[in-house]
Amino acid sequence: MNNEDIDPFAELQDSPEPQVEQQSANRFGSGSIRQALSRWWMMLIFGALGYAAALYYMSIVPTKNEAIAVLEVDIKQRQVMGEELETERLSPELVLATTASKLTSPAILAKVAESPEVQALQRVMPPEFSFKPRYWRSEQDLAFTPASQVETVDLVDKMSKSWVNISGRRNTSLIDVKVSHPDSESARVIADTILKVFLEEEESSKSGGASAVFQSIKKEAEDARVDLEEAQNSVQVYVAATKLSEQIQVARAELISLRQRYKSKHPKLVQFSTVYKDLNKRFRREILRASSTESEKAFWMKYKDRLQELDEKIIEEQDSTGEAADEWLAVAQNALSTRANLLNARIEQGQKLYDRLTERLTELNVADEESIDEYKIIQSAFIGLTEDSLRLIYLAGGSILGAVGGFGLAYLLGVIDYKIYDVRSVEEITGIGCMAAVPMHSTFLRKGKEWQPVLIKDKNSANAEAIRNLRASIVLLGQKHRHKMILVTSAIPGEGKTTVASELAASFAMNKERTLLVGLDLRKPRLEGMFPELKDRTGVTEVLAGQAELKDCVMLNHVENLYLLGSGGRCSNPSELLHEEELHDLFSRLAGNFDRIVIDSAPILPVSDTRVLAKFAQSIVMVVRARKAPVGAVLRSINLLKSAGKPPAGVVINGLKKSTGSGYYGYKGYGEYNGEYGYYGDE
Repeated sequence: MNNEDIDPFAELQDSPEPQVEQQSANRFGSGSIRQALSRWWMMLIFGALGYAAALYYMSIVPTKNEAIAVLEVDIKQRQVMGEELETERLSPELVLATTASKLTSPAILAKVAESPEVQALQRVMPPEFSFKPRYWRSEQDLAFTPASQVETVDLVDKMSKSWVNISGRRNTSLIDVKVSHPDSESARVIADTILKVFLEEEESSKSGGASAVFQSIKKEAEDARVDLEEAQNSVQVYVAATKLSEQIQVARAELISLRQRYKSKHPKLVQFSTVYKDLNKRFRREILRASSTESEKAFWMKYKDRLQELDEKIIEEQDSTGEAADEWLAVAQNALSTRANLLNARIEQGQKLYDRLTERLTELNVADEESIDEYKIIQSAFIGLTEDSLRLIYLAGGSILGAVGGFGLAYLLGVIDYKIYDVRSVEEITGIGCMAAVPMHSTFLRKGKEWQPVLIKDKNSANAEAIRNLRASIVLLGQKHRHKMILVTSAIPGEGKTTVASELAASFAMNKERTLLVGLDLRKPRLEGMFPELKDRTGVTEVLAGQAELKDCVMLNHVENLYLLGSGGRCSNPSELLHEEELHDLFSRLAGNFDRIVIDSAPILPVSDTRVLAKFAQSIVMVVRARKAPVGAVLRSINLLKSAGKPPAGVVINGLKKSTGSGYYGYKGYGEYNGEYGYYGDE
């Protein structure tokens, strides 16, 4: 047998499209959520663990108290720096951010740590962290260190990294100074001291502020003037060289024209060549003079090696108008042009900067226009949350996170272990109605005892009601003669189809319908286990093989109107007996003698027997055991039946628990297919 025959998740080529999208949506949606909620005990356990973890966390980490002091910044417009600088620097957001940075600067925090108020604190530095709970530690281990015994740098490090947090309130000019510390008094004192030291520093920096601004702008203007003069002087160095370069360009064009018209010995060409050589010599002297000045040496340094190399070639060629001379001239002219452009741009930018700074100095009016931001303490430090409130928050947070973790684990288990759990899930996944739900903890008689239908033995039980629902569902399918032949099957072994088939047949018989229960599971028959009278009797196997008459194999059960036809003896290859002609003849003969025929067949996925029998059935009932049958196996089985042209009329969910939320009880069924012959397959 191929692996594909027993793979419940294998694709079916010629069958209708499986309901993959519906299955996936149920797997990750409402179906898995319902199953996760049904595992409420996991959320309860994890919630308790979260509560315990919160208690442990609070026992190793001291509860921090948060002191909050509020500072108001009165932002005033400055005009001492001119309109452009005012727009750039004095936005409220920038002022608040700058103030927050000042409050946490190392200089401020160092003065806070050295202040008398902080030095007087006895509970400043908390004990070292330990995983041992505080109720297992000694008082010495839990003791705080006074501020007077702690180095200033250590206090500054603690304040900047973990204790102090500065934040501005949105759309306001208020700044919150928050200090988080295990000791509430220390938190309050540190917050107040930070504001006190900051205000003192701001007061001391107010004096001389305008004079400092004026001197700063004046110094910038002086520097801009000096730089502008240097650039103008450098340009003067190249005035002569620039004029000679322009003359050389004109002369070179004229020389090229004369060379095209006259021969080399022509007097006019000889005379103009002499003029051209003189211009080159004068240009060379001006370049050497300019590159030797102190301000221009750095620029010409990168051209020095190349120009010297070309000079050596000119000497070797002994031609002041040859290729080497032309290349020297080109390099020098390009460098001259580059330097002139840089100097002109420098002069232009320097002039603009100098004009703007002098304009600012003109606008400066220290007496009338200077304004300075003012600071005011709106709220002295107060403790935001008490220790008891924080404990409640920790405990509630731990419990909630634990419960959420439990729900997440339950949800993950529901996704991984995707089985049928309730009536809603089987209907959503298969798209087929549920005919009945058989509860767990079954009162059906187990094998080894004389079989009694549940409708007789315990007619008021939930099991009996489930069988009545199944019978009613089949009756409501339509006229009796159109649903006489009922095939009961399942996707995989062990889902309780034999028990359901037997109880269904008995329910029809008790309804005064002449009913035959046929055992057509020829590989691992189970009817013999429930009806000992069928053992060692001829049955379907012998009838199909032509070794026995049908009338000799059918026997009457002790239940009125209930007849039995067992599977008979074992055969090596049952599939060879299931030919259409013999089966058609068998069912035709049976249909003429009984009102209802209930067939107990083999599971669908392990073997192909049921697909052959499905062609002769008028109604097919699939039994699905809750918490056992994989959804993929159920969908694969339904698609196989659809490909045979016989979709199931309905589903019976077996072994349903009340805790699934369906309102039904459940039971443990019979018939595990794991006997001596192992799993289903060709032998």
